[in-house]
Amino acid sequence: MHDPRDGYKCFRQCGRLFTSIKSLKKHVLSCKENNTAELPKEDLKHPEHAVKHEEKNISENLKNFSLPCQHIENENQVQVRNIDQYDASDSSLKMTLKWLSEDGLSRKIAFDINKDVKLNVIEPLHTLINDLQSSGAMSLECKRSIDSLLANFNCTSEHKFIQHLKTRDLYENPSFFTIHEELQECSEDQLHQQLHRIQGVLMPIKFMLRKYLEMDGVLETILNNLKLSRDGSIRTLVDGSIWQERTSSMCCKTVVPINIYFDDFTTSDTSSCHSKSTSICAIYLNLPSLSGYALGKLSNILTVGYLKTEDRKQHSNDKILSKLVELLIQLEEDGLEIKYQGEKRKVYFVLGFVLGDNLGVNGILDYVESFRANYFCRVCKRIRVQTEVDAKEYPKVFRTIDGYDRDIELNDVSRTGIKSPSIFNKIPSYHVTYNFVFDIMHDIFEGVGVYDLQHILHHFIYVERYFNISDFNESKNYIMKQDYQCGNIIHDISEHQIKTKKIKCTASEMKILITLFPLIVGPFVPKNDKVWKLANSLVQIVHIVLLREVPYVLIKELRKLIHFHHDQYVKLFNDTLKPKHHNMVHYPTAILKGGALRSHWSMRFESKHRESKSYCKINSNRINTCLSLAIKANFKFAYNCVSNSFLPSLLSYEKTQIERRQFHLDHALYVNSELHNVDISSVQFIRSFVKCGLVYKLGTIVCVRNADSVDIVKIIEIFLSKNDDPLMLCERYEAKGFVDHLQSFEVETTASITVISNIETIDTMPISLYIVNEKSYYRVCNYYKFNDI
Repeated sequence: MHDPRDGYKCFRQCGRLFTSIKSLKKHVLSCKENNTAELPKEDLKHPEHAVKHEEKNISENLKNFSLPCQHIENENQVQVRNIDQYDASDSSLKMTLKWLSEDGLSRKIAFDINKDVKLNVIEPLHTLINDLQSSGAMSLECKRSIDSLLANFNCTSEHKFIQHLKTRDLYENPSFFTIHEELQECSEDQLHQQLHRIQGVLMPIKFMLRKYLEMDGVLETILNNLKLSRDGSIRTLVDGSIWQERTSSMCCKTVVPINIYFDDFTTSDTSSCHSKSTSICAIYLNLPSLSGYALGKLSNILTVGYLKTEDRKQHSNDKILSKLVELLIQLEEDGLEIKYQGEKRKVYFVLGFVLGDNLGVNGILDYVESFRANYFCRVCKRIRVQTEVDAKEYPKVFRTIDGYDRDIELNDVSRTGIKSPSIFNKIPSYHVTYNFVFDIMHDIFEGVGVYDLQHILHHFIYVERYFNISDFNESKNYIMKQDYQCGNIIHDISEHQIKTKKIKCTASEMKILITLFPLIVGPFVPKNDKVWKLANSLVQIVHIVLLREVPYVLIKELRKLIHFHHDQYVKLFNDTLKPKHHNMVHYPTAILKGGALRSHWSMRFESKHRESKSYCKINSNRINTCLSLAIKANFKFAYNCVSNSFLPSLLSYEKTQIERRQFHLDHALYVNSELHNVDISSVQFIRSFVKCGLVYKLGTIVCVRNADSVDIVKIIEIFLSKNDDPLMLCERYEAKGFVDHLQSFEVETTASITVISNIETIDTMPISLYIVNEKSYYRVCNYYKFNDI
């Protein structure tokens, strides 16, 4: 029996290949009329002899074949590839997981698609293959190989598919944890009762963390970021004093910090009568020591569990969080065995911070949930009436472990702000007083920023009358259209909103509005306006707190800015400071204790809610929504593992866009073939590439940062070196100086051309330049030095 990989070549000069002897015989017989001159004369008289003669020649020539046929001299012949090399199991698995991980697609429809593929594609292929094999056009071995390949596309049952995922180490069932048990009547006579359990759903966290860290590059990236910064900047929680104090006794272990996030979201329309009953409390987890661009990917936020919001409100945290806290204790004390670089390595996980909005964190940590309470702050014990005028921080009243214990013994929430001892204190290395962290999204972009702009715009429009609401909206739209990141322009602000001082917009919209506010309003406002100085101080504060790397020198500057901002707010607007203002006075200390605030904000966690919300819209199950969401999250995690999508490529480009040509004559002068490793006679050009998830293309304005200085360039050409590394031929911009009134650098183009190499290692960022009064500005605060200034 021949190997299915072999082919049978016609011994005549046509040289065609056949997969079976039958098809070869048919070919020879069909060609006999064209080759009668080569047959003996007796065969011409008796055609039946010709057939026997051909069969004899076939048998003789087959003996001379060298099997398998690996080399074919005729370039027009097609090689028969080994069909056993095709493994369709991965393709089938990945395709099914892709459909199951789609937020807007129910699990049932995903398997219905597979059933349709099987019915309308796979089964007709089976029929065709059987016909080909029966007619001799395909060998039995080849048919069996194709049947085996197509058999992989048979995922039509969720149960069988989950079992298959388990054999591939891609799935573990979520588990229920009981919050409360009670007896309920199940009949009108009230004689029969049944046990009703209030439960939440917990994901297989140990399994997920093990798989996650075993993905390519994940643990390596984390280990590199666990090293302390030595360049005068503070980045992650690892650089904070709290983490160093807590892990000082674990120096011989591989200890990885994890953050736990709590937040509620509504699965239906908020105006619906069922909105409260369908509200879900989601619990997420992330590893703050990942790189900044990786933290922004939703796949790096792992789902921990779900429970109903009304259950969380009706029962104590001790009942709700007991299983989660037990799990965190096990991860800290026992750790997990991770396969890393061919060896097993023990990794321990320590809770860094409990995150969420202000109300959520206070509730989870068993602090008072009313911000009208005497002691509402989680980190200090300033009385509420004092916080309404406080423009600075008072370290002497910080909450400490000893002070916390005394407050528990006092057992008076009005004098302590503590409702009950937190269950998180059972974790060996953790205490709620260590949770010195704040959320800039809720504090500024949904709080202080809104308060400020309401007062500022009202003052400029109706008190000073520098401009009207139409001028503001027109200027806003003009500036934002020039922002490459602003996909949707913020809606126009109405006159009613300014008069009533009630501006409504999302956190991301407020972030953009504050950032561009100096360019939008600055041209209308005189330089000596006190309210304008307050506005600029808010812009500078936002700039610092959004940094992923905060230089120590800016922490002192941040403290001064917050003091100035709060003091002027009270004086200029005759208004009291709100609890979110009070949180801001702790920002400098929070950075020193826990790292850059941006690594702990809620913006990306809030985006994670969208996955669950989208799925709930198409899922009609309202009985056990938490379990449905957990199964969906499990499928999504499995898909991310199969596609290895946790850490995106640092730099990538589409090879299909490569174009070979020569440089323009005026550009070739700036390219050194030896220095830049380029063949000048035939250069490979590309139109764009992606770095850290951001697109760089022709015409993009790029900020290149070197330590404390920056360059601004515009991409003219993107070309590849002989090693296929991208290089940028750029036109340089010159900074004429910093305009304090607009909090921007004025820039203009130059005739200078430069080539930027080592793109993967240098710090670059696509930016926008804004034209105001026929001048170009780079909107950034004066915390950088331009190389040409």
